[in-house]
Amino acid sequence: MPTGTNDARGSGRAEATARTGARVRARQRPDTFAVGGVIAVLLLASVYVWASVLSPQGRVAAVTSVGVKGYCESGWVVPDAGDGPIPMAGKPAEAVLGSGGSVTVTVRGLTGDAVDLEPPVVEVVSRRPALPGVFLPSPCGGPVPTDGLTVDLDRPTTVLGPDGRPAEFPHRVSGTEPGHVVIRPLSTTDDVEWRLRIPWSSGVGRGELVVDDDGKPLRTTATSAARPFCVEEPYSARWVSCPDIG
Repeated sequence: MPTGTNDARGSGRAEATARTGARVRARQRPDTFAVGGVIAVLLLASVYVWASVLSPQGRVAAVTSVGVKGYCESGWVVPDAGDGPIPMAGKPAEAVLGSGGSVTVTVRGLTGDAVDLEPPVVEVVSRRPALPGVFLPSPCGGPVPTDGLTVDLDRPTTVLGPDGRPAEFPHRVSGTEPGHVVIRPLSTTDDVEWRLRIPWSSGVGRGELVVDDDGKPLRTTATSAARPFCVEEPYSARWVSCPDIG
């Protein structure tokens, strides 16, 4: 067989392989961009901790942020290392989110189909007495949020709306319109590890998105066993030991 014919066939096979590879990359690219888009949304906000998760079916992605809000009831609990000041620069080392903090789940579909998010289910993984240490409150200045969903981790873990009634679902999201599920976990007595499970359905099937902290359970502790620090005034740049009030 002439060499030119072999070269032509070899060239054709190489082009076909390249086209196939391009189609595979094209199918993969939207998922990558979609997850990146969710992360980009969170980078515009004040995020202390985030983790991303992709549903096993590859249809839904989510990014979870854990942080505190600008009102005094929210904050972190850290190990007690004495009365030295602690810089207020993001999440402190070894900090656990205190009761009343914020867990924001930004969910986005990865196909052209709309995705309906069903009522979340809270799974308590472990429970122990409230974490001792030091409570570092968020700077005051903002109202207690009224638009998030509340989870009382001391009771059966029902996700409640702002009015104390069951949260309204489904929430519809898509690749171009991500949705935000803001959870305010509360506990007055315990240090709780938990996960959030969000069932979803769409024209391509159904599944469950498991929301956690990069494979580990989310964690929220009551602040009742921790001694409070104060926000240093007037600059709010450090937490300091609260002055004695005689």
